[in-house]
Amino acid sequence: MRTAPRLVAFGLGVAAVFGFAAALGAGLGPIDVGASSDHSSMPPDAALSSDTDDSAAVVEMSGLTVTADGYRFVADVTTVASDKPSTFPFRIAFGDESALTEFETLHERQLHLIVLSRNLVEYLHLHPLMDADGTWRVDLPALRPGSYRVYADFKPRGADRITLATDLAVPGLVEPFDVPKASQRVDIDGFTVSLSGDQAVGESTLTFDITLSGTAVVTEPYLGAAGHLVVIRQGDLGYLHVHPLDSGNGAVRFAAEFPTPGTYRLFFEFSYDGTVRTASFTVEVAASNSTTNDSSMSGMSENHESRSA
Repeated sequence: MRTAPRLVAFGLGVAAVFGFAAALGAGLGPIDVGASSDHSSMPPDAALSSDTDDSAAVVEMSGLTVTADGYRFVADVTTVASDKPSTFPFRIAFGDESALTEFETLHERQLHLIVLSRNLVEYLHLHPLMDADGTWRVDLPALRPGSYRVYADFKPRGADRITLATDLAVPGLVEPFDVPKASQRVDIDGFTVSLSGDQAVGESTLTFDITLSGTAVVTEPYLGAAGHLVVIRQGDLGYLHVHPLDSGNGAVRFAAEFPTPGTYRLFFEFSYDGTVRTASFTVEVAASNSTTNDSSMSGMSENHESRSA
């Protein structure tokens, strides 16, 4: 729930830090969460990797920097107005700062863009289009005032997959949110999404069950998967790649490996009847898999209108 009406002035160009909150986000198409160039399901015991080598045992958070491995996220604007839609142009530079123009297809798209408010509430998943000179452009809806983290998830031709991130400011007055009460389910547009599974450092299987009027829903394929999951760590806003597993009968499963204890936000995206919806959860990750934390899961009943790119 929202706090009593108190507004916090947001300084232009200053990254506002808010109290952590949970909410339902609206995705504009799901981001891929696997490490390969397709979205094939993996066996439950498959190891996770932050690059394209599935044999790697160590998973690290990505999206922590604007540059990595010689690649740089170059945004042409760092501030957009809050009262109207805007265009966000950017480039992926390499080496001598020339714009990269050759990308592998990652789950039916060459680049996935996540726009997330730093209070971890407002969430968008977008698919920009690239000009011939390597400039990417994407239309943003009118955003609420605040500070946003923008993630570019892509795979350069012949190289490993990379997630880079930069900041975007939206000036104006910011209304803070309280952390919602713990819950294992989220209601959105008549659907009920339930989350189960251990949340602890190490390998975990997360299962999302979707029902409509009490009947299990089988999701539609979207970008080659039954569902998609984006995981962000509170604090540094690290981005975690997770793998979809075999799904069916209303259940969509993911293999996740949390690198550290702490609070994480889970953005689960699924498609049904041609509409993509996003259910957002908060999980408290324990120090080891020996502790089950189902009671720590929380979701907020606030819904945002679902949109698809």
